[in-house]
This record gives sequence, C-alpha cells and structure tokens, in this order.
Amino acid sequence: MGSFFDFLGKLIQPGNWPFLAVFAVVLVGAAVFLIFWVVAYVKKEKLNISHRFFGRLWIHITGGPDDPKTQPRRYRKLLYVKVNLLSNQKAQAAPFYQRKVARLDGSDRVVPVYDEAVYYTLKLFPEKQTVIKEQDQSSGVVDPRLVIPWTSRPELQHSMQPVKQLVDIESSENSDTMLSISHFLNGFQTADTNLCRSLDNDSESGDTEALHGFCTYADEDAESLRLVVDFSSIPNARALIPMPKVKVMVGGQIVDMGDDLKYEQCGESVYMALCKDAKKGTLLVMCFAFKNWDGTDSGPAFGRG
Repeated sequence: MGSFFDFLGKLIQPGNWPFLAVFAVVLVGAAVFLIFWVVAYVKKEKLNISHRFFGRLWIHITGGPDDPKTQPRRYRKLLYVKVNLLSNQKAQAAPFYQRKVARLDGSDRVVPVYDEAVYYTLKLFPEKQTVIKEQDQSSGVVDPRLVIPWTSRPELQHSMQPVKQLVDIESSENSDTMLSISHFLNGFQTADTNLCRSLDNDSESGDTEALHGFCTYADEDAESLRLVVDFSSIPNARALIPMPKVKVMVGGQIVDMGDDLKYEQCGESVYMALCKDAKKGTLLVMCFAFKNWDGTDSGPAFGRG
C-alpha cells in the first residue's frame, strides 16, 4: 500500500503533471467501461456477483429481466362480443328495429332485428403480413366491417351469391394488426345445443332455457386467445344469464389447459376467458343457459325490459 502512495506522490510533483493527466484519463476510462459492462450484464440477466468488503459487508448484484420492448412479439387474438339487444322472436310481437344490410340482395337486405351482438375481433401479428381470412358465421345474419387495415368495401368472399349467415373477410393490404367489427343479427333465435352439450355430457337445459355458445379460434400458434362476452346492456341479465361454462377444445375434444385457462366475471354481466399458449386449431368456448327464454315462467324475461 505504501509503494502505491509513493507512486502517487511522485505523480503530483510539478514536473510529472502530464503523466498524472494521462493516469487520470486511463482511470476514468476504466471506470466508465466497468459501469457499462455491469449495466449490460445486468440487463442480460448474466450478472450474479457477491463480494465481501471490510470483513462483514456483503454486496450482491444480480441481473433483472430484459426490456419487454426487446422481446419478440407473438400472435395474439381477442374477441369481444357486445350483446346490445336480446329477445325471443316467438315471444315478442315486434322487432326492435329494421336494419339494412348492404351486401345482401332483394328481400334479405332488410332484416327485422330481434337480437343483436357486435363482434370485435382483434388480431396482433408478429410482423406485417397479408391479413389472413377471417370468417364470420351465424345462424342469423352477418353484417361485417374491416377496420384495420381500413377498407370502405371489404372483400367478402363466399360462392357466387352473398350468403346472409356466412362471410369471409379478406384484405390484400399488409398489416401487423387486424380489427373487424361485425353485427350479428338474430343469431340467438336458434340454440347452440350441439356445441354447448359437447362441453359436458351431463349438460342439460330445462324446458324454458336455451343454450347459446360463443367461441374464438386460434388461426395459428398464439401467445394468448381471449374471449369477452358483455351482456351489461340487457335488462335483467343478472337474473337471466348466469356464469357460463368455459372449455378449450382441440379437434372436437375437450382438453385440460390447467393454469393456462382462466375465466372470471369482470363486471356486471361481463365474462372473460383467457387461454395462454394456444396451439393452432384451439377453440375457446363459453356456453350460457338463458333462463326463461320463452317467457312462460313468472318473473324476469327477455324483451324490451
């Protein structure tokens, strides 16, 4: 230690100041390099150092997670269904309103609406690509709109004549995001008996109940597949629409996703299901049993409310 201080004493003598300046620059450079080295390794989770000072003082430095912005983006899909109107045509004399569906011809163009649900489908891709085909299908009528990438007239492909229950939405634009907004009209007038009962062998509905399912499909391997169904605008929804059954299906068979499947009620009559690490072909399903669907029981019933 003494020789080091002797060395410093010689450096600070007037004739050796140029050497002192060089020594100071080298020392500062080494310190800066050490700081950058520590920061780089901390960010890469490669640093895990412990050192003891003065006999009893320990210092432990470990790395943290990478910046999320540097992580590769994976495919994600969200379907949000907002149910605006809901009634049973057989139990209600008049429709809520008449809707004109421009893509249809003749008498099919004007639709008397007894139920209406808006499907917001959002897809986030790892990188820009030609938007893959999105198919909307209902037992009623589908009125679609492609918002991202925007097009005033979406390319609707299905046979030579328009089909009111089914459309394939396509776009020739490249995008890393796809958002479609489709109005499904009168899709609840026919029950989804086969889909819902496939979820559970002992799933039965009463004489006055109707089974209705909502599902979203993994077009490719997905980081997450999320489904939200919102009945908050429906009068008496709390009493008429209880918590749904939620399952994941692959190839027509129910699969156990363990902790990768979560579902919950996230608001008044709003339900969310999330499937993580969904493989291509995975189907996320919510099934509801609408109580007093035909309106014959006393108490709350579907209608204008």
